[in-house]
Amino acid sequence: MAIYGYRCPHCSDIDAAFPIGSAPADMPCPDCGATSVRVFSPPMLTRTPAAVSAQLRRAERSASEPEVVTSLPRRRAVGAVATHPATRRLPRP
Repeated sequence: MAIYGYRCPHCSDIDAAFPIGSAPADMPCPDCGATSVRVFSPPMLTRTPAAVSAQLRRAERSASEPEVVTSLPRRRAVGAVATHPATRRLPRP
C-alpha cells in the first residue's frame, strides 16, 4: 500500500492509502465531501549523516581505485598502555 496525498479546496491536505497504481485522480473529502484532487509529493527519502555518507563513498571508490599508501602506519611501543579511560582500571601485566 502506498500513501497518496489529496488537497481539499475547503479543508486541509488528506492522506489516503491505496495499492500502488490504483489511486484515483480525485476523491471526496472525508470532512466536507468536496472533491479533493491528488497532489504530487516527493517520496520519503532519509538523509544519511555526513560521516556515514563519506565512509560509503570512500568504500565504493576503493573498490575500483585502491588508496595509495605512502608510509607505514605507526606502531605503539612494546609495553605501551592504551590511554582510553576505560582501560585505566584494568590490571597491569
